[in-house]
Amino acid sequence: MSRQTTSVGSSCLDLWREKNDRLVRQAKVAQNSGLTLRRQQLAQDALEGLRGLLHSLQGLPAAVPVLPLELTVTCNFIILRASLAQGFTEDQAQDIQRSLEREWSL
Repeated sequence: MSRQTTSVGSSCLDLWREKNDRLVRQAKVAQNSGLTLRRQQLAQDALEGLRGLLHSLQGLPAAVPVLPLELTVTCNFIILRASLAQGFTEDQAQDIQRSLEREWSL
């Protein structure tokens, strides 16, 4: 039973990692897009995808196997959000604080 649980957990992490990578590629395409409206929409879609992925990860109990992926998604989310806002907002500072508090709770 333990082996099966580990396998499923690893499988989920792999899927989430792939989703993160796909969203980062989408954000990079948005940066290189010449059309401003198209660029903005691609970036917003990637941001919403990262937000959803981050909420999924933060819905899990804080655990060492998930930590590297959660930190990666948090950083990608904050970088893209700051890029779109052209600076940091209070919400972004709170996102960073929440993530760091989860990591320290381990």
